[in-house]
Amino acid sequence: MLLVRRLTPEDLDVFREIRLRALTDTPENYGSIAAAERAQSDEEWLARLAADAWFAAFDDGRPVGLVAGRAREDGWILYSMWVAPEARGQGLGTKLMGEVRSAAEDDGAREVWLHVAEDNDRARRLYLKLGFIATGELEPMPNDVTRRRERFCYVLPHLPVTEGSSK
Repeated sequence: MLLVRRLTPEDLDVFREIRLRALTDTPENYGSIAAAERAQSDEEWLARLAADAWFAAFDDGRPVGLVAGRAREDGWILYSMWVAPEARGQGLGTKLMGEVRSAAEDDGAREVWLHVAEDNDRARRLYLKLGFIATGELEPMPNDVTRRRERFCYVLPHLPVTEGSSK
């Protein structure tokens, strides 16, 4: 059974395991490397977990997906999306994105944005299918300046403010 939920401090070991697995599986798509993160203390891992909204996907209790989002001045940023090879093609990317989108909406954000490598066709197709728009804004990848990444943006729908409403 597939389940997606927000990670808590009690999930420290799961968080570390799946994050390191993502960095090992597709290191070219991240701004960090597994060796650097593996060397972090429990306190550093817990601080990262507390600072951002981290969601994991589980298949019969096994962690098979991860995504993070955080509020910024220019909207919410989605980063670190990863689905395990054995779980791809089951809609987990859509479910993980849905959790970040809900958190951003609950926070009152107007948009969610992300960066995706120009040559990561699978991720680009997913984000376009989910309603993101490629902005054409390009910059070098953090760990490989010979590659570029593009900013994608998703404008969140907002209900009109009604009398007595807080949003």
